[in-house]
Amino acid sequence: MNVEISPKNLDFPAKHKEAAMTDVEVAASLLDQIIGARGLREPVKAMLERAYQELSKRNPAWTRRRVRAVFNKEASRIEHREIEDMRAIIKAREEHAAYREETARLVAMLVAQEAAQDSCMAAPSRGQSSGMDMPGNTGRGT
Repeated sequence: MNVEISPKNLDFPAKHKEAAMTDVEVAASLLDQIIGARGLREPVKAMLERAYQELSKRNPAWTRRRVRAVFNKEASRIEHREIEDMRAIIKAREEHAAYREETARLVAMLVAQEAAQDSCMAAPSRGQSSGMDMPGNTGRGT
């Protein structure tokens, strides 16, 4: 039994769907990720300024006009370095978020450990005195 599948019926993985996007669409999508969540009453100009500040720190070739052209999908061409700049900023943010999450986890673990030690020190078990029976200490005044 020979079953043929028409290329029209094949569902391509997400990687191929992204490749089908034009460079302008990819760049605009990356810029949206850099801009992040928009404030309730935040003007577009402020969002673009925020993106420009981050991009120009990484590469001074970025201009406000270029950021606006990418955002509005008006750019006739997108350079590879522009996409790489945006991906690098997004990757750095993700790494920083992971670092902060790991640091917060370690601090919480340390605080819990110290709290457990403090509670053990505060409540001595039965049969222990208040520290007068340490080696070399007879409890008598010398």
